[in-house]
Amino acid sequence: MVFYERRSILVLFIGLLLCITIWRASQPQLVPTTELTFRYGLPPQHAASGGNATNHPNGIATLLATLDDDPPQRDKHKLIDLVNFEYIIEQKSCSELHVQPLVLILVHSAPGNGEKRALIRRTWGRDDVRARLLFLLGAVASPKVQGELEVENARHGDLVQGNFIDAYRNMTYKHAMALKWFTYSCPEAHFLLKTDDDVFVNSPTMFDFLENGVDRRRLVACYEVQEARVKRSYRSKWRVSTKEYPGKYYPAYCPGFSIIYSPDAVVLLYREAQRNPYFWIDDVHVTGTLVQKTNMTITPLNPLFLTRTQMNSIVNGRLNATSSLFFFTIPDLKEYEIVTLWKIVTER
Repeated sequence: MVFYERRSILVLFIGLLLCITIWRASQPQLVPTTELTFRYGLPPQHAASGGNATNHPNGIATLLATLDDDPPQRDKHKLIDLVNFEYIIEQKSCSELHVQPLVLILVHSAPGNGEKRALIRRTWGRDDVRARLLFLLGAVASPKVQGELEVENARHGDLVQGNFIDAYRNMTYKHAMALKWFTYSCPEAHFLLKTDDDVFVNSPTMFDFLENGVDRRRLVACYEVQEARVKRSYRSKWRVSTKEYPGKYYPAYCPGFSIIYSPDAVVLLYREAQRNPYFWIDDVHVTGTLVQKTNMTITPLNPLFLTRTQMNSIVNGRLNATSSLFFFTIPDLKEYEIVTLWKIVTER
């Protein structure tokens, strides 16, 4: 009898231990801040080097001059296959403003997303001496909407608008415009963050990280996607024909909602974009195909992106984010989620 009682207790204990293990594994996990340097220190060949020529504006100018025979004046009016590119709304260059930001933040935004831009300005994109924030837009057909954009820009001075139509299939033009604007107007910046207007950026933590010895050579850092199958179904909004892209799988690439580039990577990708045929899925084209063509590789930061489950747990108070590290969230966030996350990261 005693033997059976002891065996029952042992079985119960093992079952309880198994349940706890399963429960813990199912909980959202964040990267502890103490693991940052160890897990995301770059390999030796990427050790920080302030003397690298391509980090300096003069070095970038040299790189530009050697990459193509196209004179800069002619190149400024070319955007992939557009030969009459111009800015409808433009901003002063970083040199004209006598600023050298740690990060130039270029946010892809739709013309009608004025409220999202306002939300970013008062949360994660608010004034910081380490960053310069601009929103990238395409052209609109409505004079009324254009007038509203010009009023918004007069108030905030942070819109950059190209003369291509702002449309889903024109996103690659917008991405290339981001690379162009950095190359010609702010090569002084140490990094480019290309992001979207519906994500949250933990800007204080990201700035601190980038200030502390991250290399600026051939860096393309993001949430890496591997072995994504090309969509062929006519029911998919991502459908791509074999004529557009003959391969069965895309190369490894960065979803466009948050990508960190080093200056030389920006220039290399910009010049490659100017030479290659247009492909409408911008993140696949720029960070997949063109990264391959320039012999660069992606630096994956996947654990530094909050999943939807993790983000919900933080916003609802079920998960403590104050002792953990993240840089970005997934897209499609609501206003209250961005406001709550900003309050959390600034009250640490």
